[in-house]
This record gives sequence, structure tokens and C-alpha cells, in this order.
Amino acid sequence: MTEIVGEVEFIHPYGRGFLIYTDKEWKRGIVKLEESALEIIDEEKIRIPLDYVLSIDKSINLPVLKEGRAFLLVEYINIRKRENVYLLVSGESNFIRRLRFHVLKNIVKKQKIMYRIGEKWYPGIMNVENNVVVISGLKGVKINVKDIMNIERKKIEYGFRKIGVISIDYIEEEKKNLAIFVEPIKRMFFWQILYQVVEDYINNEIIGGLSNLEKMVLHLINKEWEYEDIKRKLELKDEELGEIVEKFVRHGIVRKIIILKLTEKGKRAITFMGEEEFE
Repeated sequence: MTEIVGEVEFIHPYGRGFLIYTDKEWKRGIVKLEESALEIIDEEKIRIPLDYVLSIDKSINLPVLKEGRAFLLVEYINIRKRENVYLLVSGESNFIRRLRFHVLKNIVKKQKIMYRIGEKWYPGIMNVENNVVVISGLKGVKINVKDIMNIERKKIEYGFRKIGVISIDYIEEEKKNLAIFVEPIKRMFFWQILYQVVEDYINNEIIGGLSNLEKMVLHLINKEWEYEDIKRKLELKDEELGEIVEKFVRHGIVRKIIILKLTEKGKRAITFMGEEEFE
């Protein structure tokens, strides 16, 4: 396991139940992630078993941060007091993003899942390593993030009822589908880590290699601009924009953006590239 240790500012408890504290002062301390627990160490030690974590980065009111810093908001249950508590951690953006990923990873890899390949279901676990989603079980699956075409939450027929799953379409010689079922209270953790691994792949492996002009075109596509508007904004000719778009399609960049946008409106913004690319 990769041990994550770093200096952070934190507020604990940030909230109890539905009461959110916004007037507490930040403290300085060391955050340490172990395989089964998250620790914050200052004068005392706060230890949060990952089994007790209820949510990561829940949508609640948060204080304003300095530029270049980010949040990690962990909601967990205090077993002794039988109440929900928040730990709010702030640190350098890249470190917090890495910490968040590994917190999710450690939670996810301990959860039993059921996964469907074709028409058959198998028990197993999920892990993420080096841009590869690994499903371990009777029939294992490895999916490279660059081959993921679509991720969505949906309901599917299971016997005489419908169940909620995370559905992943990917390419492995031909188009395939994997459906992951996990108990609802833990499902969001799986969704969040899959979302982040795709987003990190885009940022680290793709966008870093684009020119400034290509990044601007990609930014406008992501902002749902239409084809003609992009040409006018950047004063591009048809063939110039066409070459850039062809590069995006070749590397699957726009498809990855669609995965992250997850809206029909987002899909309509790139229809000029050809509907067959996204079927």
C-alpha cells in the first residue's frame, strides 16, 4: 500500500448531524492515511476507521480557501456518540487530490461486489492501479482507462426486480459492457473513484500534450460551444479546426469529456464530429 502523509489544515468536528459549523478556526496538523484508517495528528490524534466513512466531499456549505488549495470533506459515524461527524481537511491541491483518490481506493477495495459480464454474475472486488480498473473474482476483468467509452448509473432487470448498478462500456477488440452492483450506501464511492481516474487520465495523459490552441478548443467544447461559434471565437478556418477535432477523436478525448459531463446537453455540443463516433 502507498502511504500518504502530509501537512494540512483541518477543522474537526466540522459538523454533527445536520448542524454545520462555519465559525471554527483552522488547526494545523499531519494527515496520515493507513490501509484501514485516516488519521489527523496535532496535539491529539483523530483516527477515523474507513469502515465508518459515510461520504466523501458531500455537498454542504464550505469556507473560502486560498488559491491553490483544496478540500477533502469526510463524513463518518461516531459509534460511541451515535452521530454523524465531518472532518474538513485543506491542503495543496495536488496533494488533496492524491489523498482523496487513495481514501476512495482503500474504501472500494474492501467492499464485496457483484459484477455482470454478458449475462452471468460473479462475486468479486474492485481495485484501481496505474490507470487500470481491476475486477478480481471467478472471471477477472482488467479495463484500461483509455479504453473506457462510457460510465453511467442505471437500473437493470435482476430477476423480478430492478437494481441500481454502475455500467461501464469499454473497448477490448470489440465493445463490451461491465455492470457493477454494490450496496447503495457504498455505491457512490465506486462512482467517485471511477470519475476521478478518468478525469486524471485526461489531465495527465492527454491535455498535457496539447498546444495552447488545442487546449482552448477543448475548453470551448467542454463549455458546450457550437462548431461555428468556436471558429469565430478563435478565427479558425474549417480545415484548421477539422485537424484539431480529428486529433481529439483519434485520442478519444471528447468521448472522455462526455463521460465527465454526463448530460445530453454536453453531447449535443459535439454533434459536428459525427454521431457514429459516440454510438
